[in-house]
Amino acid sequence: MIASMLQALFEPYIQVQADVWEGFANYLTLRNFEKNEIIKAADKKETHLYIITKGSAGLFVSKDGHDICIDLCYPGQFAGDYYSLLQQQTMPVSKGNAELDNLLQQRSPIYVMALEPAEALAISRQDLFMLYEQSDIGKMIARKVAELLYMQKQSQQIELLTMTAEQRYMQMLEQYPDILLNTASKHIASYLGISPESLSRIKKKAAS
Repeated sequence: MIASMLQALFEPYIQVQADVWEGFANYLTLRNFEKNEIIKAADKKETHLYIITKGSAGLFVSKDGHDICIDLCYPGQFAGDYYSLLQQQTMPVSKGNAELDNLLQQRSPIYVMALEPAEALAISRQDLFMLYEQSDIGKMIARKVAELLYMQKQSQQIELLTMTAEQRYMQMLEQYPDILLNTASKHIASYLGISPESLSRIKKKAAS
């Protein structure tokens, strides 16, 4: 089951024999989360990388008592505090780089929460980087994961700078027409950078 999920996710990018996915599946577990369950707490080290298979999750930071949604994760997408994962794996290449030292030492403010009952494939940080370092296929997957995460984040930044909140909402609705019905409006509004009231007006306009 897990092997087939991995194959479905990566086969468009990496062509390997089916038994390779069976081998990788041994390092993953299928985990379930309740609605509003904290998957990873703020200021804590990330211990896993997740692939959402059912439901949804969100990445948040808190500011002045308010929770700000910085990412929404749906089936087929990665979830987790990748920033924290990389912090733990990266070592300074030279001494005296204060900016790099600070980046590596500061605690990640990101927390990850299930937005509805959710299911995800999970791999531990130790197993993830072990596969990256000891397997040629693992290196290929590592590169693809990094590429996909980078492309996802770049796309979000471009959309934020070039599209209105209404345009971004309509795009989300096209991509996830059913799933958004299960995502609280306050999280969608936070992700879009608008108030729930503004989102309500956009929804009414879209429905008319």
